[in-house]
This record gives sequence, C-alpha cells and structure tokens, in this order.
Amino acid sequence: MNLLFISRAHPPTIGGIENQNEALARHLSNLITCRTIINRFGKKALPFFIPWAIITGLIKIRKADQVLLGDGVAAIVGWFIKLFSNKPVSCILHGLDITWDNPVYQKIWICFFFRKIDFFIAVSHSTKDIAISAGIPAEKISVIPNGVEKSAIIPLSKRKLQQRLQINLDNKFTLLSLGRLVERKGAHWFIKNVMVHLPKDIIYLIAGDGPNKDKISSLIKKLHLDNNVYLLGEVDNQLKETLFTHSDLFIQANIPIKNDVEGFGITQLEAGLCGLPSISSNLEGIQDAIQENKNGWLVEPLNADAFRSLILEKKALLKKDQQIISNRVAKHCLENFEWSRIAMRYKENLINTNPSR
Repeated sequence: MNLLFISRAHPPTIGGIENQNEALARHLSNLITCRTIINRFGKKALPFFIPWAIITGLIKIRKADQVLLGDGVAAIVGWFIKLFSNKPVSCILHGLDITWDNPVYQKIWICFFFRKIDFFIAVSHSTKDIAISAGIPAEKISVIPNGVEKSAIIPLSKRKLQQRLQINLDNKFTLLSLGRLVERKGAHWFIKNVMVHLPKDIIYLIAGDGPNKDKISSLIKKLHLDNNVYLLGEVDNQLKETLFTHSDLFIQANIPIKNDVEGFGITQLEAGLCGLPSISSNLEGIQDAIQENKNGWLVEPLNADAFRSLILEKKALLKKDQQIISNRVAKHCLENFEWSRIAMRYKENLINTNPSR
C-alpha cells in the first residue's frame, strides 16, 4: 500500500497532536510505503502550508493509493484532493477538531469540508460520539486509540531530582500532573477542593504552562499550600521521565468545559509506561486510556470526596504493593497502547477501506 499522510501539526512544534502525528508516520513507514506532507512551523504557518499542501497533495496523490489526514483541520486539503481524485481520504479526529467553538470553522469545516471525507478514525469512543453528534455517519467512523512508546531517556535519580527542583521529596507521597494549564485539566479545581483536605505529607507537583498558571499560583498562596503544591513550569523530556519515575500517583482531575474536550488521555499512558498509575476523571476520551485496576482508577468529575478517599486508599495500597502495581501498570500500557501495535491497527483499517486492495 502507498499512503500519503498529511500532517498540519508536526514537531518540532510542541503538542499532543504533533507528537502523535510524528510517531504514527514513523511507525506506519515500517509497515507500508508512507509519503508525508508535513508542517513543522506551527499554527502561524498554516496560511502558507494549506495551499502548499493542496498543490503538493494533488501531485503526490497520483502515486498513492489513499490519503490519511492527521486531524480535522486538514480536512480542507482532503476536500480539494477529492475534487480531482477518487482515491479514498481518511481523517483522524481528536475531539477539539470537531468542537472548536468558531462559527467559521463549524460552518465551513464541519458542515462542508468534512462531508467530502470518506472515512474517519476517532482516537476514542467519546470522540466518535462527538463526531456522530456533529452529523458524521457512525458507519464512517472507526476507533483507534493514540499510541505511546517507551522513552530511551534515562531518568535522573531521586536525589538529583530533589536538587533540581529544590523540593524535599523524602517521606512524601507525591502526586503529579503534567500538561497545559487550562481550565478543563482541573488543576485549579483539584487544589481548591481536594488538596486542602489531604494530609501534609502529600505533595502535588504540577508540570506545564498555560493561561491558568497565574490563577493557580494565586490560589496556592491564598490557601497557604506553598509547601505542598508546586508549579514547575515547562519541563524537558528528561525531567518529564524523571517525574514519572519518582512520583507515586498521576492525577488528571479534568472537569467538564463546554466545547473544550479531552480527546484522549495520552499523558496517563506515558506515565503508565514508567509504572506510574493514574487517578483520573471519568470523562470524555480519558475513559479509553484508563482501564480500572489495570493502569489506574476513574472518579466521577467534580467529586472531591471521591478523589480524596481514593487517593488515601491507593496511598495505603502503594505503600504495601508499589512494585507489583507498577509492573502491572507498565505491562498493561505496553501491551495495549505501544505504537507498533497501534500502527498495525491503522494499517489494517486503511487496507479495509481501500477499494483497490
């Protein structure tokens, strides 16, 4: 099979879709002939990338059996290709590329460009449900989760981590969140409603940056939690792997925000590959990433008492069986979400949607 993969979001720009597109293209190339048209320069380059991708796509489609678009924003490119070719076009859907609250996008992309796409691959069952609500026929949508791969980076020791953070982690039970600091991620809600009721030997590390940073920082000071909650800012890959390695629980306390959905729980899986279990909100695409008692536990969103009780329960459990649980979590994530397995599912899906197979 000859595939043309078009990615409008790609590294070195930082982001979940960017990382997923890069890994998918790389692993698909091990299985099939996969040519790419990619944007490495972020959103600011889209006005230039889109016309270039359309022209280049119309040239390259002649040697391809079909097209795969990295997300719904690229549907405009697929629409133009369908005007001049009968080759099948599939599009990956992540969630926000359906719900983005922009009237132009909703009117033109969702109601017009999406109609020309032959098949869709949703990254979670929640995303599939959102797509169906947007008018996409269910029979045109498959579900394949995002993938993860074990990092080759060697994490720092706990002593070096403490030196780098200037935080004493000895005799502490460490909670970790990592991601963009936006309202839906729930860090502000979690601090205000859960952390204030947890014992003082539990500390909460928050890695990442975003528009909610100042709001979270002000709350930490207001609640006098300076010795229990720490904003770490953006972290590099080595520090990320180190935090996964030396934390006790990953926290993803997402809260429901209109038109701002969590398409999948990729960070929980990255943590899980390092043996770090998660306590997460039972919300949207997170439900596809976390399997109860396999790589973590789910709590109904906005239920502060349930979060607090479960954290204390798992704290006691991990004190007794941490290595057993860690091994089980890593094994589950590797067997169900490792990229080579996910890429094979993509290959099979694309073959099944190719009329010339």
